[in-house]
Amino acid sequence: MLVLRRKVGESIVLAGVINISVLAVEGERVKIGISAPPDVTIVREELLRTNAAEPATNPATNPATNPAPNPNTPPAQAQPR
Repeated sequence: MLVLRRKVGESIVLAGVINISVLAVEGERVKIGISAPPDVTIVREELLRTNAAEPATNPATNPATNPAPNPNTPPAQAQPR
């Protein structure tokens, strides 16, 4: 696991296409913003655990809502800084 420290207003970029930004820190709670392409499914972990017994309703594992990636699509390139 990679562990990073970020301040409010700073971001992390994943695979050159997913941007995770720290929007606010309020006590022990951190508000983040996630920008990703429409084909990327974003689900809170606790929802995955809750729906683990019901795979047909789990958006992260349901092929109807989360189609398999196209193996012919080239990997995203990192953006220069």
